[in-house]
Amino acid sequence: MKKGKSTNADYEDDLLLFLGVESISDVTFFSRLQIGEAVFHSRAYKRVSRRNNYTIAYQQGDSICYGYIEAFFSVRNNPRVACGAVIAPMSMSGQHVCKSHEVLGRPISHIICLHEPNKNRFTVVPLEDIIDICVYIKFSDCDVSYAAHFPNHIEKD
Repeated sequence: MKKGKSTNADYEDDLLLFLGVESISDVTFFSRLQIGEAVFHSRAYKRVSRRNNYTIAYQQGDSICYGYIEAFFSVRNNPRVACGAVIAPMSMSGQHVCKSHEVLGRPISHIICLHEPNKNRFTVVPLEDIIDICVYIKFSDCDVSYAAHFPNHIEKD
């Protein structure tokens, strides 16, 4: 954990405004978190490079949203949120992987088509609003990327 040092100054103003604190030194940042059996990484975590463990589904009001975790944070004595994540949100593309699967007879709902996040737009999410880590899929010849909900959270290498 690093107190007052984040790896991306782009979101610091948004975070300070959301938290209502005056200085980034009041915030402690960390890059990895385990919730139950799921291990979440932020984009700042460099020890895992073969897979993307920072694409998540999270609750925002009545909607399920998707995005990259930029950083985790904690702040003491804050009435709004004690621990959370800074997220680079990804908008849904409106496309579907498959409108209706021939065998299942229903739409494929666990794979979502997304646009890459805007690197200048961030949202702050309390840890309890994080729903799931997602498998992230990006093809070089495609404008959209895909997020699929993980079938198994027990990580084995």
